[in-house]
Amino acid sequence: MSTEESPGGSPLCSVVVVTWNRRKELEPLLDSVFAQSLAARLEVIVVDNASSDDTIAFIRQKYGPRVRLLAFEANRGASVGRNAGILAARAPAICFLDSDAEILSPDAIGKCLAHLDANPGTDAVAAPIWFDREKTRPFLLGGYVTPDGHYHGISCRSRDDAPMLLSTCFAVWRRATLLEVNGFDPWYFWGIEDMDLGLRTYFRRRRQHADAQPFAIVRGIDVLHEMADTGRHHDWKSFEQTFLRYERQRLYMVLAYGGVGHFLRVLLRGPFRLRRMEEAWERRLTPRQRLQATVLFPLLRLAALPKNFFDVRRNHLRGTPAPREVTDQ
Repeated sequence: MSTEESPGGSPLCSVVVVTWNRRKELEPLLDSVFAQSLAARLEVIVVDNASSDDTIAFIRQKYGPRVRLLAFEANRGASVGRNAGILAARAPAICFLDSDAEILSPDAIGKCLAHLDANPGTDAVAAPIWFDREKTRPFLLGGYVTPDGHYHGISCRSRDDAPMLLSTCFAVWRRATLLEVNGFDPWYFWGIEDMDLGLRTYFRRRRQHADAQPFAIVRGIDVLHEMADTGRHHDWKSFEQTFLRYERQRLYMVLAYGGVGHFLRVLLRGPFRLRRMEEAWERRLTPRQRLQATVLFPLLRLAALPKNFFDVRRNHLRGTPAPREVTDQ
């Protein structure tokens, strides 16, 4: 954002990182933040979700007052943590970073702020995100979603024009937009909460202007996503646990942005999309898992329809609990 919007020595951008048991991954991430060319004008906020690996002590010892450390007494999830960061932020722009990411370009945040400053109709920007430092394996170039609420894998790894959403692995948002769209939905404890936020903003802007493009990818800067095994809330090897969580969230999102009619059509199409589902999961489903995926999980979502129909319209920031601010004293 322009210096006029952030006078004197006040921060131009608040960097918000939510973490849980990722002390090891935090060091290269925070080092990459403090290596930014705009480091002197950044406010760095780490929200700790009751880590048990001495994350708080490590941050206080290595970074001291350079990091504003907010701590919850229990794990509140990614959405609540980011909402706490939004409310605590003092800058007009907020950079979200996953705690297992690393910024590879020292001018990344500066270029993102410059792009927002030059494009007042843009709500948020991001960089290409990679699985490797050699930048041969894209994690996400631009975010695109199918009508059924799935990530469009091929587009996400090959396109960076007119994205529908941005990943919180690295994205720089206008704080005013985040307040306008009511922040992250706490119903998404972990997983695709950034997809929900992105689509909520995207469709809001499209209702205001049919050709609106609220998001952009800034080229020439890069971010690494390590995809750490630590700090995750469920076992990816467990089909029931992971699939149920993902499907609940996917169908909840279909309801929120497609309405009841589209939601019911997606449920009916489910049994005919098994091959695509198996490709996404990179595994062959057992007969029991197929029954769960096409009958049990959709019925559970249908039963929750009345409650969810109202929940998606809440102001998510209003009920955010206040974390404790950790100081050296």
